Amino acid sequence: MKRLISSIFLCLLVVCATAQKEYYAPVDGVKGGSTLKNALYELIKDHKKISYGSGEDKTWGAFYTTDAVVENGQRRVLDMYSAEKRYFGNKGSAVSGMNIEHSVAKSWWGGNQNNAYCDLHHLNPSDQNANSRKSNYPLGELTSVSWDNGVTFVGKANIDGSSMNAYEPCDEYKGDFARVFMYMFTCYQDLTWEYTWMNYEKSTYPTLKPWAVELLLKWHKQDPVSTKEVNRNNAVYEVQGNRNPFVDYPQLADYVWGDSINYVFHLTGEVEEGTGNTPDAPEHWKIYLNENFDGETMLFTTHETLGNYPWHLDYKCAVATSYVSSSKTNNNAESWLLSQSFDFAKDSIATISFDYVIRYCESGKAAAYHQLLISDNYTEDVEEATWEAIDFGAVENTTNWEFTKVEKVDIPAAYMGKSNVTIAFRYIGTSTKAGTFEIDNVVVEAMEGTIEKDDDNDGEDSGDDNDGNGDGDNNENNNGEGNGGNFTGGNFVLVTDVAQLTIGDSIVIGYENYAMGASAGNYRHNTDIMVSNNCITYLADDVQKILLEEGAVAGTYAFNVDGQYLAASSSSSNYLVTTPTLDANGSWKIAISDALATITAQGDKSRNILQYNTSSPRFSCYKGTQKPVNIYAKSPVATNIEVVENESSEADVIYDLTGRRLNAITEPGIYIVNGKKTLVK
Repeated sequence: MKRLISSIFLCLLVVCATAQKEYYAPVDGVKGGSTLKNALYELIKDHKKISYGSGEDKTWGAFYTTDAVVENGQRRVLDMYSAEKRYFGNKGSAVSGMNIEHSVAKSWWGGNQNNAYCDLHHLNPSDQNANSRKSNYPLGELTSVSWDNGVTFVGKANIDGSSMNAYEPCDEYKGDFARVFMYMFTCYQDLTWEYTWMNYEKSTYPTLKPWAVELLLKWHKQDPVSTKEVNRNNAVYEVQGNRNPFVDYPQLADYVWGDSINYVFHLTGEVEEGTGNTPDAPEHWKIYLNENFDGETMLFTTHETLGNYPWHLDYKCAVATSYVSSSKTNNNAESWLLSQSFDFAKDSIATISFDYVIRYCESGKAAAYHQLLISDNYTEDVEEATWEAIDFGAVENTTNWEFTKVEKVDIPAAYMGKSNVTIAFRYIGTSTKAGTFEIDNVVVEAMEGTIEKDDDNDGEDSGDDNDGNGDGDNNENNNGEGNGGNFTGGNFVLVTDVAQLTIGDSIVIGYENYAMGASAGNYRHNTDIMVSNNCITYLADDVQKILLEEGAVAGTYAFNVDGQYLAASSSSSNYLVTTPTLDANGSWKIAISDALATITAQGDKSRNILQYNTSSPRFSCYKGTQKPVNIYAKSPVATNIEVVENESSEADVIYDLTGRRLNAITEPGIYIVNGKKTLVK
């Protein structure tokens, strides 16, 4: 399917004709949205770093070429911040009364003198007074002006629902600044941004907040690319070695953030419909909501069904409590914090992440009185809607006000494909004890596409890698292949009871959306998985698949990793290592409660509990001070039966069809020998 490009962009394609099409070949044919933004990032991120300051080979030397126009035989400075006329002296010399200005303020990433600090695409010679007046404010459309020089305007703007300081360029340069900001938040999407007026902290997509996207796209279209911008882009490329794509191909802005994110970008200007996002591409997550409650308003509404104790903003978070400190009274209350309506009509997976703290609640009531709920029929009356609870493991923090982070809790699959979905946090207080519920940093994400289910149990589901065995792991030498265990169909399924585990199963050890990966010597790296409906739907290539064997201690398990065994190895440090021989330190007792697994080595090492460390992301052995893990298991499917005579060797790995490991075959029958189903005569 193809569609027409808007007339404004058809005109701008004339500008693109001067760009170096071969430079942009890597992004030709790439679908819009996050995929295209990441492709642009890879294209432009590497460039020559120009030293900051005066000198022919430094910033002022570059400005002599990039920001000058010859006028009456002199090189006049092109200043986008004032109408003052100033002229260059010798190449590399600073111009009196001017600064080197960062259009995207350096304080927004902490001021580190990295590539962004020296990037010519957003550095400009600026009138000192204008530079000082605009400070490190964000762009905005001003509602009141406190200072201006006819080119730069400073005052108050409505920023993301709050009135705050901002600056607004004159109409002639609004598009210029919009395209520079688009470049910066693409080229440096991996920076740790400290100021988040316009951008999400540590977000590679969309990076810019919705209000910022709306503003930049508006200015981008109102003030199209000028000859001055084209010339400057070419000049910066000659000095620095990379280009601003949003100058060369202005339509890219809509492909990355606008109305074309579901279309494939072509250098020719032809636009074809994309194929939709699929679950095997984790970068395709869309952010529907990102609320940090730092402003004067919030992207939630409140409702009270009992009492008058509404959710409110305090301490830069959303707070609910029916305890009144002035009278030291507890009060009956039921208060709701309600999200906007989400349209999941095209989505197959959605998650919610947030931080919370619960304190001073009635004993044993943390989960009952502090809830996360979801509805697909809420309109205006919460009591008329049908609500389903989403378990996020609510617990009371009895020691301090430190938040607990909840990462990517699955929104139930029943709500995928629906267009009126509401998320709510409900607080209940009583006259016996009224606790406090605080919520912060709420993020709702979703991903398009469909997940194919293995309805006929033939093993050829969405995880199939077309090798004929339906295991989806591309591991032809997987010693765990067999028919034992309780998990079939080629998927890794959450283990909720130890009784579900069977010797010979293939398992993945995970924590939320991470799984155990490659060895780093004394610990195991974390790597990516996706989980939906208690089933892993995506595995990164480096996820470690473990063969479950009998441990050296009765009633324990051994974790076979490529022919070696995971083991605890220290009482003084957090070590998780692999060893060629199996002993008690590599023999693990597994206990599972509420799907959380406590995995404890049975040897003489006191740091012997396999857990996940969230502060230094990794899997290792601890004394129980980190996060319990989850176990996902599957029984690999054997597709052929090999017929052999009644013989075996000591090197064979043998299981019967119940999953019990055998030392040798003593009678005819069907066995799993070295991962193959075998008929022994």
